Amino acid sequence: MGRNTNSIDVRHSDDTVNTILSSTQLVPPKEEHPVRLYYSQSEDQFVLLGTPLSVPALPIHHPMDNTEPPPGYCASLATLVSAIMERYPSLLAGTRWFFNPVSIHNPGFYRIERFQDQDYLYLCFLDLSCRPLESEITEQGSNDRTHAYRSRRLYFECDYLPLSAEGIQDGKVQLAHTIPITWKGESGEGYMVHGIWMDSDINKFFSKMILPTGKRNHPYYPVTCKQHCVALNAFGMSSPEPLHRIREFIEPRIPLILRDLQMVSFSPTMGLFTDMKKEIPEALGVLWNNLTVRAYLNELNQKEYSIEL
Repeated sequence: MGRNTNSIDVRHSDDTVNTILSSTQLVPPKEEHPVRLYYSQSEDQFVLLGTPLSVPALPIHHPMDNTEPPPGYCASLATLVSAIMERYPSLLAGTRWFFNPVSIHNPGFYRIERFQDQDYLYLCFLDLSCRPLESEITEQGSNDRTHAYRSRRLYFECDYLPLSAEGIQDGKVQLAHTIPITWKGESGEGYMVHGIWMDSDINKFFSKMILPTGKRNHPYYPVTCKQHCVALNAFGMSSPEPLHRIREFIEPRIPLILRDLQMVSFSPTMGLFTDMKKEIPEALGVLWNNLTVRAYLNELNQKEYSIEL
């Protein structure tokens, strides 16, 4: 499943996994919910769990156009989901799992929430890639199976995205695309040519627009461009209401934002940004008034970031 498509295919799932996701949300968690968000040296997002999470070995899946999970995958995932629901239930509670044939390391989960007359998609992707320096490998991987390991770190992405009026059709979630192609051009020569995209600048523009003036936030960008939608990082959010309010302000101005970012990289001094910032309702940024970012060196002497909302 691509991350940049008009729709998300959620047809291929498993009743056992979904039963765990729906039933265990009623059971008090064995651990407190994580209250801090972290980013690694490579700026990957994770939380620290109270006790290590055991990630089982997963069968390798190929080819990618095979949309059926490999034998044993669903059973292993069910075990993992049960453990996550005991430690960090708010991440997955009430969602449904769908198979992601592009990467067995990135299982996807979703639920649909409604605010006023608009449906929103809560979309979470776990990152189960084994990071040997941060994990204890309990079973060596092979050509057929991934490593099994234990770690207190749970890497993930979770976002709210707006749905189109079609909602779910033929097992596919239809997204409300409001951001056209973000291709900017190419740089380099010969074999070193690589594409330039505006997404990073768009994320900075959207987030800095909403955050209180002068608030330090890197590498945490709460309002982003994902799958051609205005999206909101759902960590710490109880509903899609903030995204609904933010979209009302940002989306009518997207053509102007893309026009300017096509010509220059984002800067808080660019004319369009300063003009829009003056018009932004202060209420849109209240959620991040207490946002703090702390950079530190971990036990491996690598730079990481701690985020508190």
